[in-house]
Amino acid sequence: MFFKISNANRCFLIGAKLNHGSSSRSSLIQHKAIARKISEPKVVQGALGMDLKKAKAIQNRIDEFANRMSELLRIERDSELEFTQEELNAVPTPDEGSDNSKPIEFLVSHGQAQQELCDTICNLNAVSTSTGLGGMHLVLFRVEGNHRLPPTTLSPGDMVCVRVCDSRGAGATSCMQGFVNNLGDDGCSITVALESRHGDPTFSKLFGKTVRIDRIPGLADTLTYERNCEALMLLQKNGLHKKNPSIAVVATLFGDKDDIKWMEDNNVIGLADTNLDGIVLNGDFDDSQKSAISRALNKKRPILIIQGPPGTGKTGLLKDLIALAVQQGERVLVTAPTNAAVDNMVEKLSNVGINIVRVGNPARISSSVASKSLAEIVNSELSSFRTDIERKKADLRKDLRQCLKDDSLAAGIRQLLKQLGKSLKKKEKETVKEVLSNAQVVLATNTGAADPLIRKLDKFDLVVIDEAGQAIEPACWIPILQGRRCILAGDQCQLAPVILSRKALEGGLGVSLLERAATLHEGALTTMLTIQYRMNDAIASWASKEMYDGILKSSPTVSSHLLVNSPFVKPTWITQCPLLLLDTRMPYGSLSVGCEEYLDPAGTGSLYNEGEADIVVQHVCSLIYSGVSPRAIAVQSPYVAQVQLLRNRLDEIPEAAGIEVATIDSFQGREADAVIISMVRSNNLGAVGFLGDSRRMNVAITRARKHVALVCDSSTICQNTFLARLLRHIRYFGRVKHAEPGNFGGSGLGMNPMLPSIN
Repeated sequence: MFFKISNANRCFLIGAKLNHGSSSRSSLIQHKAIARKISEPKVVQGALGMDLKKAKAIQNRIDEFANRMSELLRIERDSELEFTQEELNAVPTPDEGSDNSKPIEFLVSHGQAQQELCDTICNLNAVSTSTGLGGMHLVLFRVEGNHRLPPTTLSPGDMVCVRVCDSRGAGATSCMQGFVNNLGDDGCSITVALESRHGDPTFSKLFGKTVRIDRIPGLADTLTYERNCEALMLLQKNGLHKKNPSIAVVATLFGDKDDIKWMEDNNVIGLADTNLDGIVLNGDFDDSQKSAISRALNKKRPILIIQGPPGTGKTGLLKDLIALAVQQGERVLVTAPTNAAVDNMVEKLSNVGINIVRVGNPARISSSVASKSLAEIVNSELSSFRTDIERKKADLRKDLRQCLKDDSLAAGIRQLLKQLGKSLKKKEKETVKEVLSNAQVVLATNTGAADPLIRKLDKFDLVVIDEAGQAIEPACWIPILQGRRCILAGDQCQLAPVILSRKALEGGLGVSLLERAATLHEGALTTMLTIQYRMNDAIASWASKEMYDGILKSSPTVSSHLLVNSPFVKPTWITQCPLLLLDTRMPYGSLSVGCEEYLDPAGTGSLYNEGEADIVVQHVCSLIYSGVSPRAIAVQSPYVAQVQLLRNRLDEIPEAAGIEVATIDSFQGREADAVIISMVRSNNLGAVGFLGDSRRMNVAITRARKHVALVCDSSTICQNTFLARLLRHIRYFGRVKHAEPGNFGGSGLGMNPMLPSIN
């Protein structure tokens, strides 16, 4: 890693001093010159040609980081294992000893987790089974009575435990590990991929029984934990090794300002923009997007952070960047924290005209991109070869049956069958290697990039990590160490990695590499997309001021669009209002009847607010009455119990079919014309819990294109200064309506929107 002064040189220097008295003047001068030459730091070089002192300082920072992160990973894993065991042992029934009929004013904000986790689904029935890629059993589960699935953060690719449960909902059989394959479009079903278990009595017991599914958190999985720890070890051991392709990335992320200046002055790295003359860009790009492209195509730039606020076209830009990098002759590794995010990028790249391969467990890959998976491509390539092998095997087995009495001949045929099997395995390995070697872009999850199939490939020219703001830093080093340079894309002002352990969170495990790198070297590593193409400016201006230092601007194509501009929508005061506050607190301070917060009687620890649910339903009906399509409406709440209550209420209204109701956290990355948010909190203590997380509210508000309606108790919400500014913004740029359940504007389909239009 470093060139050090050898023991022989040290002895030579000592000898020179001992012989000082007997040496001639010329010899002494010569010895001193040699001593100076050996001791001068600029000759003793370390990584990238740096002097030894600089290289050692960087290595010390790497050592400190790796040791600290390894300990935090261990702490977090212990918490996840404990949480998983508690969840697996949990019985989803009410706590009979508690009084759930009173508002929970005792539940103050610091007593809550950073978010609610909805990782368990109970009351499921196994409906059917089929065989998926890799011989996995795909089991389709539906909720008993064909009801909708409860609010859940489960998504395709998540690892889960499947068990039969008893009448109380507690697990009654051993855990069958599998992966979520997909969530049904009807909202009533979930398909899980289980390992093939022919004749397994546990598997057969799933049918005709009540089943529950529990998520297994990432680090609770041994392989995921080990791969994160291994990445830290490799970073510590090889980060500054001259053979490490990502050495410039490592030095940039752990070096100080002087180190970066030295690397620039010595042409080790270059942070300047690339001239785009002669480069054909597909589509129209704004100036901030062009700036990101010009920096991303600079092969001397070791790392680029692309911050993409809501609606700025980050994912589309990444697609074009990857295609341009391939045109420049670069091989690209693309990763993301989740299988869903990786599959989304596969879909984007599928029609670009480049050779892409998705690597990962077939059961965790979306069926919509299965044709790009390594398993599917290899199967297709080997189809004719396998058919030929199977034909030869069939002929040999036929011959074997006819000459069983001839031992020597039978032995020879068996040997031929064995050789055919070996030939097939050899061909499979060769095909896998060939497919991956020929791929211009390889895609996998961050931890999936540790797959030996990927690690054995030649190093990549470029690593691109999407949604990097939601990934813990150790996981990002898995792909980064396999490429010469990297691009991290995401938004540190939206949701961060989910950390269960408060100690690990406070220790810094929740700080993503994207967030850390954005603060380094006076922002020289970062570029921000500054034009948004989603929201009415009344909505976007709040996010810009609160989260993005006023830099985020609205495209003229969307800055003034409203619901009334949509086809078939009537001109009403609601459809011409971009921001609406439905306040359950009356002008003289009293709270609307029924609008208190309550603890979920199901024992989940979540909160609900029946009055707010009624107001949400009334506003939904008003939008529908005005001609807004139900599929253009999204209803959000940070609390799982409120989401379930809202779903139940809206399911009773046939006209509301198609409205998406979800937690804020599960809605990141999506959008809708109209977004209604039920805040739930209403108490005398002014406790708002995790509503005070600015990143969560940023996600909630910026899902909307044309209309945001916030349902809340302003007296409680305004106790938080951040939320108070949000309400002031709505009052200034929108409208306020003091709302009571069933009594704020009529009956039937809710409040009458047919009031005089506003200009």
